[in-house]
Amino acid sequence: MRYLRIWLQFIKMSVMADMEYRLNLVVRVLGELVWYSAQLSVFEVLYTHTNTLNGWDINAVRVFMGTLFLADVIFMIFFMENMDALSSLVRKGELDLYLVKPINSQFMVSCRKIGSAWVVNLALIVVYLIWAMNRLPHGFSVVQILTYIILVGCGVLVFYCMRFLFGMLVLVLHDAGNIQFVWYQLYRLGTRPDILYPPYLRYFVLTVLPVAFIASVPSKILVEGMSWTWLAAGLGITFTLFTLTAFLWQRALRQYASASS
Repeated sequence: MRYLRIWLQFIKMSVMADMEYRLNLVVRVLGELVWYSAQLSVFEVLYTHTNTLNGWDINAVRVFMGTLFLADVIFMIFFMENMDALSSLVRKGELDLYLVKPINSQFMVSCRKIGSAWVVNLALIVVYLIWAMNRLPHGFSVVQILTYIILVGCGVLVFYCMRFLFGMLVLVLHDAGNIQFVWYQLYRLGTRPDILYPPYLRYFVLTVLPVAFIASVPSKILVEGMSWTWLAAGLGITFTLFTLTAFLWQRALRQYASASS
């Protein structure tokens, strides 16, 4: 409850700060809408030349894209600004201020800023996703919907953990700009359905670098049907990655040379 109260205060302060620059909110929303349109146009054009890709038609891919946008916008609301600022905290020595506070430092650096600007995008994405789901030729059970929601939550946490693992390298390297570029290139593998990849690459995005759990795996529950295997795998990978980030964060702090040292 203590952490929940602190987090709610973070939300309140973030909204107040964002409201000071309302035009910036509009620009952010429009920028993201352009990105969504560009991503959708790739498959909309592609499916004018074929009916299916490895068994998935355009309606299935629309569900995937809606799921991808949903996981992405939730990550942007709760984590993105914090992850982008991590390198700056280390370079400027501001991380020291968070390490001395009587609260978990990973929670502090991960959740202190909320991107309220993207709430509008979230509403638009939910509408698009519901439309895409209604285009599928079959209905959904309550179990499928609940499993989908759980796996989307797992996907967001997998997204956070992977981004945080790359971001914490700045504690050791002090300048991890090139590493972040590598992360964004690897993340692009998760912005396409895993069914498009050859077997070895599908194995890679499902196990070694599990970015397929961000959108591909949750989408399978709606497109291909209920699977307890995918649910167990999603929960297991999420728990493993979250535990790993907490462990490696504490190890990385031992290598951190603070601004005052």
